[in-house]
Amino acid sequence: MLISAICDATTFLAYNGYLNKVEHTGNSLEFIANSCPNYSGSEFYIEKQCVNSDDFITANGTATLEFAKEIMISLKVHSEEKIQKWYDFHKNGFYEK
Repeated sequence: MLISAICDATTFLAYNGYLNKVEHTGNSLEFIANSCPNYSGSEFYIEKQCVNSDDFITANGTATLEFAKEIMISLKVHSEEKIQKWYDFHKNGFYEK
């Protein structure tokens, strides 16, 4: 089963102990650690926009494109090449500079 969470939904997962043994990210380690008394997964926290690990996809609130990309890859909506092209287009627009 794939579980995906972005922004405060990652805080919900951390608060309920779901991220204690899986690589993940969120709005910040400090925020999660201070807000979630049941959280003990700081060693698995990765400072990255989006993390896809062990059927968990987590992202911080500014990573909507990265989050969508990882979900599409996991669900095999299209080929990874086509998903990457979609991501690049939406990240960079028509013109990269």
